[in-house]
Amino acid sequence: MNLTIQTLFSDPMIVNAVIDRVLQTRQDRIYWQQYGSFLETKTRVFKTYLGTVTGVRAGSIIGKNDQKPIRERRSLGSGYTEIAYLGDRYQMDIERLSQLQDILDKFNAANTADQRTILNEIIDFIYDDYRQVLLAPHKRMDIVVAELLMTGKAEVHLADNKENIDLLDIELPFHYLTPEASDKSKFVTYLQQELEKLKAKYGVFQKMVMSRGTFVKNIIGSSEFGDKFKMQLSSNEMYLSTGLITSSLASSIFTGIGLPAIEIKEDYVEDQNGDNVQIYADNRITLLQSDNVMRMRHHKPYVMTDPVPGRNYSQSEGQMSICNYRDEEGRYMEYTAEWIPEFIAPNKIVNIDLSTMNA
Repeated sequence: MNLTIQTLFSDPMIVNAVIDRVLQTRQDRIYWQQYGSFLETKTRVFKTYLGTVTGVRAGSIIGKNDQKPIRERRSLGSGYTEIAYLGDRYQMDIERLSQLQDILDKFNAANTADQRTILNEIIDFIYDDYRQVLLAPHKRMDIVVAELLMTGKAEVHLADNKENIDLLDIELPFHYLTPEASDKSKFVTYLQQELEKLKAKYGVFQKMVMSRGTFVKNIIGSSEFGDKFKMQLSSNEMYLSTGLITSSLASSIFTGIGLPAIEIKEDYVEDQNGDNVQIYADNRITLLQSDNVMRMRHHKPYVMTDPVPGRNYSQSEGQMSICNYRDEEGRYMEYTAEWIPEFIAPNKIVNIDLSTMNA
């Protein structure tokens, strides 16, 4: 067996082996997958229901010979969603390609028995190139899903998506609460009162999602929190005075008085400028009944049905296409994905905007 750089990246067995290894062994956490999984759509524009799961009304109790009452099935609001197009290409470094060529020369000069070991060395070498490509669309969706979850809105502008001239603009029909500045000193009481009002329509929430900054400023930083719960904190009171109270301790106190558990998010994603971006917004608290709130809808990219002549494409999760090609300016690795997050029942999600209260 004789390999060149071109035949290496064109061999579907080798490329698929690298992709499988990346998917099985990567340590990178994909944040959006906490809230849902992939689901295919056959069309780029599809109908989406704003509430695919609703509360079930209690059935009627009737007499043995009575006629059953007619109940109208509650309608679900609907709209249309369009797939977003994701794609980047990465120019491979000449020095790195030269190192790869040295390994290929060693492979071509080896006997058949030794080639198997050297082939694993080749796969290990190009592993990180494929890892970068395979993770890029996930990291973009980490940003989009977290922004949607915490604000109900997501936008992608040219400034943070250099290669894509299309803008992404999504707005979800969350139920919003906006506490006033006067609620700040009694914020825990405010939460108790508002959640009690919401129970009839929204049921019980399992968790409150917030950033670390929001937790420090509005939960443990609340004067009411300290005054009201010092007795429960007992020996841990010293942590309260220094601001070092743990989220698990605060969460146990909240659940003890009927409030949802606290889940703190402090996740960052590196943007296209190389800066770490905090993906969960401050000054927001989102109330969820469960983690399963969305599906990542995916569609088969057009390039997979009408490929560019001379290029070989491989496929990964979410029907993402990956290819490697050479032109007069260099060698590139690129991906194409057609994804969009679809929230299952956004009208059952409650978001608390603290910007007015904290102003």
